[in-house]
Amino acid sequence: MNRLVIVIVAVAVLAVGIWAIASAGDDDTDNASAGGGKPSGSVRLWVMNNGPDPVADTEKIVKPFETESGIDVKVQLVGWDVQFDRIRNAAVSGEGPDVTQAGTTQVPFFAALGGFEDINNRVSDIGGDGAYAPGVWQTTQLQGDDGTFAVPWFTEARAIYYRKDLLEKAGVDPATAFEDWDSFKATLEKLKSSGAVDNKDTYAFGSPGKAAFDLVHHVMPFVWDAGGAELNEDATESTIATTEAQEGVKFVADLLPEGLYDPTALEKDGTQVEESFKGGRLAVWIGGPWVLATVVREDDDAWTDEARANVGVAPMPAGPTGEAYTFVGGSNLMMFKSSKNKEAAWELMKFLSQDNTQTAYADLMGMFPARLAPQEAAGEKDDNYASFAEAIKEGRTYAPIPQWGQVETAYKNRFGNILDTAAGHGKGDYSPEAIAKELEEAQKEANGLLAQDAG
Repeated sequence: MNRLVIVIVAVAVLAVGIWAIASAGDDDTDNASAGGGKPSGSVRLWVMNNGPDPVADTEKIVKPFETESGIDVKVQLVGWDVQFDRIRNAAVSGEGPDVTQAGTTQVPFFAALGGFEDINNRVSDIGGDGAYAPGVWQTTQLQGDDGTFAVPWFTEARAIYYRKDLLEKAGVDPATAFEDWDSFKATLEKLKSSGAVDNKDTYAFGSPGKAAFDLVHHVMPFVWDAGGAELNEDATESTIATTEAQEGVKFVADLLPEGLYDPTALEKDGTQVEESFKGGRLAVWIGGPWVLATVVREDDDAWTDEARANVGVAPMPAGPTGEAYTFVGGSNLMMFKSSKNKEAAWELMKFLSQDNTQTAYADLMGMFPARLAPQEAAGEKDDNYASFAEAIKEGRTYAPIPQWGQVETAYKNRFGNILDTAAGHGKGDYSPEAIAKELEEAQKEANGLLAQDAG
């Protein structure tokens, strides 16, 4: 709820600025109607709940496009609770809009249905893969297919949020506090041993458990850091039980019995843990860029004065491999094959891919633009935004396969079991063997899903 509050005022601020988009444009997306007649008519666009008033907000964004192009954009809301089925059914039946928003990890599934345009021969209009970070561009692909099935719209990544005042009280230098796993853990230990947190009302660290839809996003970066992966290279088998994957999961889970991780966070979803950080319960938390946008919102009453005044952000720590990965997600735009006005639909997708347009919409949503140039500009706002810009460049996403959603659910449940056991809430005793057993079960479940769907 608090995340959405940003939009109410942001819309008012945007009302004047958005009109500048129509005249400013971008060098690489200006030639909207190269050759032939100018597209006209109408385009229907499905959007999800990107704010408290997603239809009106999107209509403000596309108004300059409508004015310049003469194309009427009909924006329609499809809730996140039903969007997966609605998009799938529209792709199969051929009865849907022209363009739809889709979550980045959903794109491979939808692309595999065969109901979406391969826009590979059009993407040079928006700068192609060179205009996006590799992890962002990967979300437009379907493994085993040479096509491009989506355009990145807005991006989110995860980075470390920390309390500057609590690190200072603990005698920790924030410049080196989160460089790698060792310094990350040492920082949490110093927060506890110094009394900066009391492990009663305040904890060094917190992260959600299996109540959070995005639990895998919080754990998988540590798997990647250790040299592990979610699947093998051709995405035919799970690799979540490898020694490297076990090492990554163990690093996170070990924080619980060592008293460095708030055990009550495991009962919360991501938004509730976010509010724990805002409310002063956590010194360190891993979250997305939308939280930064709420720092200046005085009507976001989840913040305590101390937490609001002392927010710091750092990129994720490097693991044993020397790499520091984070999960990159967000939403993309896809064009239905059944669209009756594909040229006009592409003109809209190009407009929504302009640097200025993406900046305006990302600011409105509290996200990051999907394109590199406006991402870098956003990173110049201050040191905290710079940390997110750096994180996105090192970002990874999951293998672009249709079955990923089911595989992720299997991993989420097993990760949750491991964290519960580490906190003393699960079945049996916590040990490396317990971690291995859960991950082996996750691997079996994933391989079953991959084989079933492949057959």
